[in-house]
Amino acid sequence: MDELSRADNSMTVATEPQFNYLPIQTGLERPLRVLILDNFVGNMGDAAIALAMQQSFKETFGAETQVHFCFCGVGSDPGIFAQLYPEIHFVSTLWNAIGDWITAQRNPWLRLLRKTSAQRFVRQAKLHSRGLPGQLLFGPERALFAEYVHADLIVITGGAPLCTSWTIPRLRRPRAAQYAAALTLGKPLVFYAQSVGPFTSEDTLPDLLRDPMQRADAVLCRDAESVRTVREKVGVETDNVHLTIDEVLLMSPCVPDIPLLPPQQRPLRIGICVHKWHWLGHTDPEAKQREFEARMVAVSRQLLERGDVELVYVTTHQKFDGAIVSDEDVSERIQQQLPAELLPLTHRIRGFVHPQIFAHVMGECDLVITSRLHGGILSLVGGAPIVALSYEPKTLGLMEQIGLTDWTLSMWDSSAEEIYAQAKKMLDDLPGVEEKLRVAMAEARRLALQNRTIVAKVMSARLQRSTLK
Repeated sequence: MDELSRADNSMTVATEPQFNYLPIQTGLERPLRVLILDNFVGNMGDAAIALAMQQSFKETFGAETQVHFCFCGVGSDPGIFAQLYPEIHFVSTLWNAIGDWITAQRNPWLRLLRKTSAQRFVRQAKLHSRGLPGQLLFGPERALFAEYVHADLIVITGGAPLCTSWTIPRLRRPRAAQYAAALTLGKPLVFYAQSVGPFTSEDTLPDLLRDPMQRADAVLCRDAESVRTVREKVGVETDNVHLTIDEVLLMSPCVPDIPLLPPQQRPLRIGICVHKWHWLGHTDPEAKQREFEARMVAVSRQLLERGDVELVYVTTHQKFDGAIVSDEDVSERIQQQLPAELLPLTHRIRGFVHPQIFAHVMGECDLVITSRLHGGILSLVGGAPIVALSYEPKTLGLMEQIGLTDWTLSMWDSSAEEIYAQAKKMLDDLPGVEEKLRVAMAEARRLALQNRTIVAKVMSARLQRSTLK
């Protein structure tokens, strides 16, 4: 049993992006400024989205384009994430600019400022739009407001920030206020390729999203279910809603300078990327999680007992100092329940792994079984076929768009026998699987390029009728 820990991933970057187009001419005498809201960056999936968006904006508007990300963590300081992703320029976000909520519990004045920040931010935008002075904001809030004023384009991150699972109650009004402020300042506003929903019946977030989505320049949905949610649940009736796909499908894998895995021992290597889920709506989430892990132990054992397979356990939610969420304990529990004689045929990668390196490592596998959406996407980017275990509509939605529904099972309900049977079926026909993957990825990249095409059209139209300075 190998346990490989990487605290630092140096890498050899691909020589050129796969999709390199001449930037559009903005007509500005300075680089275009893009402000991206609501990206958590606390896990590999969100970080991959941030990196892919940044690459697309720079390829679309020029290499000098300034892309700033509002860090949506507990506090305004990105801490370890600024070290792990030095290529990302972080700024604060509205809900943490004046101070984090933990500190505010001990400071009544800070608690009051946080409670009123959303209202004050929007009112400051209204005053500014009328050419009136305003002193409604305090130091860090003023710095954040300046980011909005100076931005030429404001974008809500791709991913899944707008759903019941990931927009906690205290975040809802600050997020809506950010969108309202951007619109009040007259900025182009784009909801980038994301899954919208699912929402529980009592969630008020759809009502808060209705006005900003209807007024936005574009709402890009990365799956058909999200389009239906935007139309039917949020109630958007305008023609600015587009079906595209996840931006990370345009990312390029990178080779690590130091290998993360030992030489392969058996003919086939299979990646396992599974996670802890909160099983929203289930009567006993902890029991359901144990049952899922038991299924993955059974699948792992069946694969190893074939005689030609070794396994690699790795997660997109990694454990390191400063990590907010980690799935590594799930991988460890599954691995430790295997018979002792099979453990030498398993490897577990621990610690931080850069998304582009993850894509390379998983891409070297013959097959990846994944319940994490971006574990699957990055594996596809690296060139590996996947068995996708869907836990929310976003996974099946992605696979439907690229013609891979028959590679999709349910994290909730698919038995160990069904998961193993699907893996065996694909392993028994690897040439056919590889051709199907080639066709699917060509379609995936075509759809992903529509994200930047739509944004380019938005900015071209705005620049033609605007006096951006």
